[in-house]
Amino acid sequence: MTKPPEAVRFIILNATRTGSNFLCTVLNSHPGILCHHEIFNPHVIGVARHLQGSDFRLGSMEERESDPVAFLDRVWRTDLGRAAVGFKMCLWQHEPAYHAVVPDASVRKIILKRRNRVKSFVSLLLARQTGEWVVYDDRGAPAPRPKVHVDPAALFENIALHERFYAETERALHETGQEHVLLWYEDLFSPTGVEPALAFLGAEGRPAQPEGQTWKLTPVALRETIANFDALSKELRGTVLEAELHETAR
Repeated sequence: MTKPPEAVRFIILNATRTGSNFLCTVLNSHPGILCHHEIFNPHVIGVARHLQGSDFRLGSMEERESDPVAFLDRVWRTDLGRAAVGFKMCLWQHEPAYHAVVPDASVRKIILKRRNRVKSFVSLLLARQTGEWVVYDDRGAPAPRPKVHVDPAALFENIALHERFYAETERALHETGQEHVLLWYEDLFSPTGVEPALAFLGAEGRPAQPEGQTWKLTPVALRETIANFDALSKELRGTVLEAELHETAR
């Protein structure tokens, strides 16, 4: 009997508030892809959404922490009959797993970024303030968006953190001769937004309409939610972030 081919392995590497939950949901809606969420989250093993609340298990938190490499191997082997299996990792969420996966050329890398770094930071502030990190449209609308105060120093610190993460990751991939696909948050919502990732994973056809897509939790115009918008506008005047602050496009 011919042994079935092993599933393609992949990981989504992203900074905070870059649309990774939406991307996971869309990829997982493809019949050939099993895409988990944050399986290395400090608080939970975030399996694919359609498996949440079921008896499906990849292991315990204790097993994951005591032997991350063995846990990863279990993830790759548990493909549920799909041709590609992967998950997302936010920043250096779990350094042992990060340093095990990034140099591994057998794991295909999808890097997800967001062009508008100001909106990314505001989205982070909103998530922290409301406790709503992701809201799916089959579970009701999100709570009204509150006003948040943006500290310019904290904004620049957050941007610097993200840039260090991407620089380290891309440098490691370059040094090990690994190709990767780059996706942008702003492109994900177009009809062809995830096609580069599908092609990279060798997935044929298009994803089905996802069940429970994510709500967009940051207002299009930041003036609507930044309490100190005018003061921040003065702080950012003449910087590369000025246009991002006033941008109204998605």
